[in-house]
Amino acid sequence: RFTLAGLFLIVWSRAAGRTTLRLRQFASATILGFIMFACLYAPLFWAETRVASGLASVISALIPVWIFAGELFVLRTQRASALAIGGIALGFAGVVVLSLRAPGSASTSSTLAIPATVAGTLFWSAGTLLSRRLSLPQPQRANAGWQMLTGGAMLLAISAAAGETHRLPPVAVLLSPRIVASMAYLVIAASIITYTAYVWLIAHESPTRVSSYAYVNPVIALAVGATLAGERLTLMQVAGAGLVLAGVFATLRGRGVAQPASSAPAKART
Repeated sequence: RFTLAGLFLIVWSRAAGRTTLRLRQFASATILGFIMFACLYAPLFWAETRVASGLASVISALIPVWIFAGELFVLRTQRASALAIGGIALGFAGVVVLSLRAPGSASTSSTLAIPATVAGTLFWSAGTLLSRRLSLPQPQRANAGWQMLTGGAMLLAISAAAGETHRLPPVAVLLSPRIVASMAYLVIAASIITYTAYVWLIAHESPTRVSSYAYVNPVIALAVGATLAGERLTLMQVAGAGLVLAGVFATLRGRGVAQPASSAPAKART
């Protein structure tokens, strides 16, 4: 879906006749494609075959916590507050609780799925912050397109190296209305629209503010997972999810900008 979405955005941008793609910009987009797609979605997709989708979404809600930590300790564009630091601590505590395996209740692979998902969120957060310092293709839909195209190609290469192509269903199944409709939704809504909006917002707003979408995703994912997929969380998982969400809420409420957010990426956008 990322490869198809990336191709569509690149062709659209070229047809509009307003694109810039220098070697440095292509290299930057490729780096972000590796960090934000190959390094996030490979472990995430693997983990989602072993843990509930709602739980994976709750862990993904840590992204604004990691971004805030990067802005606070690395970029120094945020001001520390007791509430924000407490939020980071709550997020870590939630991950620890989610990683605990009740005796006889989960396999080793499902336990490893938690840190794998956390690692993916760290890569995505690092890529988001790095994108503020890179010279990237223009306009933003071309930028999003090249990132998704290169990242999607890497995911396809990883899957082929892992032997997953042999597990694909027959062509007749792949072309069934249900799969085609699902892929169309993922390509258009979950890739073209959302990621193009994300990269545009990152260039114009504070990364922590942009990543506040994490408020909504876990709630919807938990509800949809419970109603459509019959997913049920253990009491320990509910407790860990609650700590993660409380940490995200506290971090975003307690953040304070140390300098104007628009000044940092000004050079990167030129």
